[in-house]
Amino acid sequence: MAWVNYHSHSLYCDGKAFPEDYVNQAVEKGFPAWGYSSHAPVPFASMWNMPSEKLPEYLEELTRIKSDYSGKIQVYKGLEIDYIEGLWGSRQSGLINLPIDFTIGSVHYIGQLPDGSHFCFDGQPEGFFKGIELLYQNDFRKAITTYYQAEMRMAEVDNPDIIGHMDKIKMHNAFRPYLNEEEKWYVSLVEETLEVIRQKGNMVEVNTRGLYKHMPPLLYPGKWVLERIHRKKIPILLNSDSHHPDEIDSGFAYAAELLLGIGFQSLRVLIDGKWQDKAFDKNGLLF
Repeated sequence: MAWVNYHSHSLYCDGKAFPEDYVNQAVEKGFPAWGYSSHAPVPFASMWNMPSEKLPEYLEELTRIKSDYSGKIQVYKGLEIDYIEGLWGSRQSGLINLPIDFTIGSVHYIGQLPDGSHFCFDGQPEGFFKGIELLYQNDFRKAITTYYQAEMRMAEVDNPDIIGHMDKIKMHNAFRPYLNEEEKWYVSLVEETLEVIRQKGNMVEVNTRGLYKHMPPLLYPGKWVLERIHRKKIPILLNSDSHHPDEIDSGFAYAAELLLGIGFQSLRVLIDGKWQDKAFDKNGLLF
């Protein structure tokens, strides 16, 4: 028994190792498939998105790895593509037309700061709270609503294969509470977002990076959101958002037990060139 993972970052973006280091680890662990999904370029300077000039090299290297490891593991080429309302997305940028096998659509940027830079909430807490102050005048409800509205627009306009870490806007809440997930406005906003995702037929990833990198641990999305995903019969897949080869299945056993307890019986996987559902237990997928 083994896992698969389609959300990973290498030295082409903000990962910590070469692409081949990840596939070697996946082969060692008996993964039947492996997917690469570096942060795609954006139209401004960024510390963690892939530079646009590196994109052809990235695709060429993954093609080589796919060929070299044929017979050992199935390798799939993907990108995590930022959706930035009014500015960027897989379709507006043309990235959707690249020779890739899948896309992860994610929202990291929720507005433009007074100095013209784009506000990425996915950083250190101090930067997040400063950005909310400058851009939203500490109106956290407005900022969070902007985030989910962008997710809905992303699903409608870009229609990515996978919705990345859908409730990540909660990530700094333990540092300084700004969100009560039980409030009706927030539950309603999540429900509305999930309904758009259901109608568009996107998959939602269960992203475990917050389990092994965040304190206290976080799963994206959280349990109560996953319960609603289950009721809506939205397909899910398990991803580790790995930035180092040692992380390729981190948090999977915990997440799998939680999903089984909710009632999920299968995970969506990309095998033999098509997305399909496979049963699983806490130790891995059942082929």
